Amino acid sequence: MEYAVVDVETTGFAARGSDRIVEVAVVQLDSAGRVTGEWCTLLNPGRDLGPQHVHRIRAADVWHAPTFADAAGALAARLAGRVVVAHNLSFDARFLTAEFARIGVDLPVGGLCTMRLAARYLPERVGRSLRACCEAAGVVLESAHSALHDARATARLFAHYVGFGVPDAEPVPDVPLRGDVAEVRRGAAAVPRRRSESVTLARGDRVVFTGQMRSPRDEWIDRAAALGLVSQGYVTKATRVLVAADPFTLSSKAQRARAYRVPIVSEVDFAGMLGSLGVTPPAKDHRTGWPRAY
Repeated sequence: MEYAVVDVETTGFAARGSDRIVEVAVVQLDSAGRVTGEWCTLLNPGRDLGPQHVHRIRAADVWHAPTFADAAGALAARLAGRVVVAHNLSFDARFLTAEFARIGVDLPVGGLCTMRLAARYLPERVGRSLRACCEAAGVVLESAHSALHDARATARLFAHYVGFGVPDAEPVPDVPLRGDVAEVRRGAAAVPRRRSESVTLARGDRVVFTGQMRSPRDEWIDRAAALGLVSQGYVTKATRVLVAADPFTLSSKAQRARAYRVPIVSEVDFAGMLGSLGVTPPAKDHRTGWPRAY
C-alpha cells in the first residue's frame, strides 16, 4: 500500500462553515515509507486569512494563488489510490471533504492518524502535538504551521511507525477530476505592487478598520475620534478610507471597499493622514494674507 501524507493550513476551525484551506501539502510515500514525491501550494480562499500570526501567510502571498476549485484535480490525483496519513487526521480530513463538497465532489477521506497511533509507537512521548511526537521519534520539525514542513515531518514520523508495521486502511477513491495547476509556494509568489494611497482626510469623514492591527483597534478609533473622524463597523459608498492591518486583505470589508472604490490603506499610511489632519495651519491676517506672528 502507498500513502499520501497530508497537511493543511486554514483560516480557522469551521470546515463546514466559513473557514477555508489556505495551504495544502502532500508527501507521497511507498509501502516502505520512502518519499516518492511531494506537492504543495498556497490557495486563495476568497476571504480573510484568519490567524495570520499562526500560519504566517500574507494576503499578498495568495493574491495570485489558485482557488481550491482550480487545484482540486491536481490534489485528487495525488491522493487517488493512496491511504491518507495526517497528524490529527480528523481535522485535515474534515477540511478536505468540505472543500471537495463545495465543488460538488463527494470524496470521503479516511486513513491513518499519526497522533492517534503515537500511543502505540511512542509510549514515552510527552504530549500529542506533532512537535512532541517528532521529538520522541527523533524526527526534526523544521517550521511548524507550514503545510509542507509539517507534512514532511509527519511523513518521517510515519516512516518510523512503518518500521514496526502499521494497520490497514482504505485508500482514497479515484474521482472524475482532471487537470493540473502550477504550485504557488511560500515566498515564491509574484507579490503584486502596491502604491500608498494618497488620501486627504477632513473632519466628519467616515473610516473603517479591518484586521488585527499592530496597535489595538480601540486606540486607532480613539485617535480618529479625537480628530473629528467617524469610525464605522462596515464599509459603505460614503466610507472615506478602509484602514487594514494587511492592505492586500481579502476580507469582506476589503472586497466591498474595492467594489466601491474606497481606498485601502495601511496603519502607517493612516498614521500619516492623521498627522496631517492634526496640523492646524497658522491663522492669517485677513488684510495681507500673511500668517500672523502674534
